[in-house]
Amino acid sequence: MYRGEACNVAACPNNCSEARGHGICRIEQERCECNDGYGGDDCSQLRAHGVWSTVHPKHSVAPAGSASHGAAVWRDTLHIIGGESYGRGELMSTYDFNGNVWETMHAENGTAVPEKRYGASTVMYGDKIFMYGGVVKSQGITNELWSFDVSAKMWENITVKTEPCNSTYSMCGPLHVAGHTATLVPGYGDKNNYQYMVVIFGHSPQYGYLNTVQEFNFGTREWKILQTSGYVVKGGYGHSAAYDLLTEKLYVYGGIVSESDASQVLSSRLYAYEPSTRIWTLLSSAPSARLLHTANFVNPGLMMVFGGNTHNDTSQSYGAKCYSQDLLIYDVYCDSWHMHPMPAHLQADLARFGHSSVVFEDALYIYGGFNGQMLNDMLRYDAGQCSFYTKEDKCTSARPGVKCIWDVQLMRCINIMRVQRSAIYDYVACPSKSRITMTSEHLHHVLRCQELSSCQSCVSTTFGCTYCGNGVCSKERCRETTSVASIFFVDSSTSTQHGQHGHHQPAVTAAPPLNAKRLESCPPSEDKLVQSVCEQLHSCRACMSNAACKWDAEQNRCRSHISASGAPYNRSTHDDSLCRPTCASQTNCHNCTEDECIWCQNEQRCVDRNAYTASFPYGQCREWTTFTSKCRTAPITALTAGSTTALSSAQCGYYNSCQQCLDDPACGWCDNGSNTGLGKCVVGGALSPYDQTECALKHWFFTSCPRCNCNGHSSCNDQEHCEQPCSNLTIGAHCEKCRTGYWGNAINGGECQRCECNNQGDYCHPDTGKCYCNTKGIVGDHCEKCDSQNHYIGDPLRGSCYYELTIDYQFTFNLSKKEDRHFTQINFRNSPAKPEIDADFTITCSVPAKMDISVKRAGMPERLILVGINCSTFRHRFPKTEYQFGQSSDDNSSLTTFYVFVHDFQPPIWIQIAFSQYPKLNLQQFFITFSSCFLLLLLMAAVLWKIKQKYDMFRRRQRLFVEMEQMASRPFSQVLVDIEPRETIDLSLTLEGIANMSKKRKKECPSPIALEPCNGNRAAVLSLLVRLPTGGLSQAPAGQSAGLAVASALVTLGNPRRPSIEQHPKEPKAKRKQSQHPDSCT
Repeated sequence: MYRGEACNVAACPNNCSEARGHGICRIEQERCECNDGYGGDDCSQLRAHGVWSTVHPKHSVAPAGSASHGAAVWRDTLHIIGGESYGRGELMSTYDFNGNVWETMHAENGTAVPEKRYGASTVMYGDKIFMYGGVVKSQGITNELWSFDVSAKMWENITVKTEPCNSTYSMCGPLHVAGHTATLVPGYGDKNNYQYMVVIFGHSPQYGYLNTVQEFNFGTREWKILQTSGYVVKGGYGHSAAYDLLTEKLYVYGGIVSESDASQVLSSRLYAYEPSTRIWTLLSSAPSARLLHTANFVNPGLMMVFGGNTHNDTSQSYGAKCYSQDLLIYDVYCDSWHMHPMPAHLQADLARFGHSSVVFEDALYIYGGFNGQMLNDMLRYDAGQCSFYTKEDKCTSARPGVKCIWDVQLMRCINIMRVQRSAIYDYVACPSKSRITMTSEHLHHVLRCQELSSCQSCVSTTFGCTYCGNGVCSKERCRETTSVASIFFVDSSTSTQHGQHGHHQPAVTAAPPLNAKRLESCPPSEDKLVQSVCEQLHSCRACMSNAACKWDAEQNRCRSHISASGAPYNRSTHDDSLCRPTCASQTNCHNCTEDECIWCQNEQRCVDRNAYTASFPYGQCREWTTFTSKCRTAPITALTAGSTTALSSAQCGYYNSCQQCLDDPACGWCDNGSNTGLGKCVVGGALSPYDQTECALKHWFFTSCPRCNCNGHSSCNDQEHCEQPCSNLTIGAHCEKCRTGYWGNAINGGECQRCECNNQGDYCHPDTGKCYCNTKGIVGDHCEKCDSQNHYIGDPLRGSCYYELTIDYQFTFNLSKKEDRHFTQINFRNSPAKPEIDADFTITCSVPAKMDISVKRAGMPERLILVGINCSTFRHRFPKTEYQFGQSSDDNSSLTTFYVFVHDFQPPIWIQIAFSQYPKLNLQQFFITFSSCFLLLLLMAAVLWKIKQKYDMFRRRQRLFVEMEQMASRPFSQVLVDIEPRETIDLSLTLEGIANMSKKRKKECPSPIALEPCNGNRAAVLSLLVRLPTGGLSQAPAGQSAGLAVASALVTLGNPRRPSIEQHPKEPKAKRKQSQHPDSCT
């Protein structure tokens, strides 16, 4: 069973999941009846997780599909206002939520009604709908503010009270803007009185992408452009803005922003704007960038972002989708983004952008949009329930359209709105994170903090940044740095900056870090802040609207008005005319493209180079150009008529072929019936031309071209193939091209003309007639001049062009570029200057080519001397006896000039050519010179060798002197040694006698003669005198000095450890031997 306008919608899709016990099909009602706990079109979704469904209106036809329309809810009725629908649809349609029907809303007769528009903002205040800005077909982007009284069904064009605006470039509200957002916010100090409309960002034809905040007071009708603080935001087009009751802030996400005056990029940034303090804060960026999406708080604390255009590719695709069906959820309390899964079976195409969304009775309704065609369907999302989740981790991770938190005391999951804002910290509101996730976030925050240079931006984020001063923002603690800084104070009466002593004196200071973490701690005036603000502005008028900025016309960028010396620039009177007229003010293609703007042909609009997407978000511009040469000359009457029909007629009349004509959906081809393919392109539709008198129906072609298409230069012999040969100097299967040597547009009866190349070329460009010259060095559209910039001289009208070769240099010519493919000849010229030396000529060609050489003597005509020579490798000498070289003494002209003509080659080719005059080699003089030089070098080498020997000997002597001085400077001392005579041993004594003598002898202990402490005084080198053995004699043998020797040992000082040989504690003290030296050997 099916239903819908095309009978393509299943009444009970997936059999209502009856097999799983989720629901049953009610045939009489043509819908599914789901069991408790389930929902959706096929009863496959759990209600606790939130339910998506398609809204099918009853007994009514939905309005024509549209995008970028306005949506407002009054009681139980949804009002859809304006929108881009390609010329279809009404200004306002209404949908009854309870009755599930669509109606067309008409204003009372006799009242002013606004023109239909798209990209405007709408808010509901009381019983009135306020519509501001947008794009009107007839006048472009507007600044009108209209209100519609729902009860009285009357429109009113509201005149607002604005602030004084005197300067030429000052922003005067309300601004002309489209693609902005408007949101109701409470009055200051009264949270329940929503009396202000806050307008954020958008695109202006005068100022480009706006980063401004405008405010409208419904009670006083005052309009202001607010001065905000905090993070320096970058405004754009097609973003979203939603107000959260929990935090009382506006959350602004996405959009398209400008990167420069010629480029734009999608943004993934999320800002929070606090209306009461007018402070911006940067929050965590979304996982993807998008524009023309929607964002709503179905319940406080959880922002739901749906759809949008995520396509940010250029010539190459990286997978970004033009139409997104993503549902992103931002957790306000946890500052985190999450992707919400979408149901697999839903009777609608979810992917879209440019749609609208409203909240009615805790349900989210999404209407319309664009996915290649304008949509008019409606989706509904019903939020789930927190009570379904029974575990803490499931509760804090669940986001079923409501913000769930875990009650630790009651051990249950509840809605955050059931808790007072001050008591939220007593509950578990965010899921726990892994160590890897926390580390990754920390590193990301460190990088983000380092990117910020101004104090206000640094402290106005959720990354925990600290401003350290001097343009340094850090995630960690600030470090003390020594820097060169200038100290200034601001004189409020003159608004100029001075140094401490009346002039600027840089001082090296070891200033402590600022350590600012709050906005109140930032300095009142900061150059980095001004610089950040100015760098965001990419148009001249936007730059000049800020008193702190100045437009640099040479660099085409906005700079801070503070100069390098610290003094502000003085704006002079000529600054009022510094900016050129805006692109939107240009009314024709030539003026538009000359000002480096984009001209849309079918829309007859001129837009900024970085605003194409913002100006034509739904493909309204079918053809555009930035080149003046591609501008079309449309009839003046068509441009001034102002009607769509007149513009379409001028557009269609430009096309000269049937295929080009049919590529434009507004045009059709009218054949003249001559069976030659001649015809014209006129505006029309599938059935007939717009003006049926212009073309008979039997000759009208709207979806295909006539089978016979000979462009008027032949006729078809079998209703499809043209008879050959074609006439009028044309060739081709359809006689669509000019013959070789002719140029022109042969399409649809066009004429061909001969190429005018002054006999210097055989071919020319088939469309422009620009000649392809045969000789390298001849240039010009008609080969009428020499390429003097590349040193070619001559006169091609009376001869040719030559490259002047310098004597004694070799030249290489590489003809391998694409533009060299038409050359078949190149000419050279040389005049030998040395009268007493023969001239040598060499040439080498990489491919086969012919060469001619001619000579011209003073007062004589030119004559050929070599003809048809193969120049692959050629050498020739011109003797001085046959040719007179040098210059004339009368007029200083050359006596002999050689002309070289290389011809009959096909590129690519390289040619090496040279004229040289080197004198002959004298062998006797060469050998004498060589021998003299050799002997001189040999003599110099010998002298240098002797000098080196003397120097080395001097260095050795000096080193010896140094060593002797060092040895003499060592410390020394004298020691008096008493040497006792040796006692001779009587050999007649018995062993017992000898033993008794040794007992009676006094035991002697050695004492040192020197003690040399080491570094640290823990060790030393100890030296002793040792008596050498004498072999039983009383004196030392001859040759030995008293029989003594010096012995050294490394010892420790003090007694750091016990001796290796110790006495037993019980041993008698009398038996213990005392050493006369307290040191120990190591």
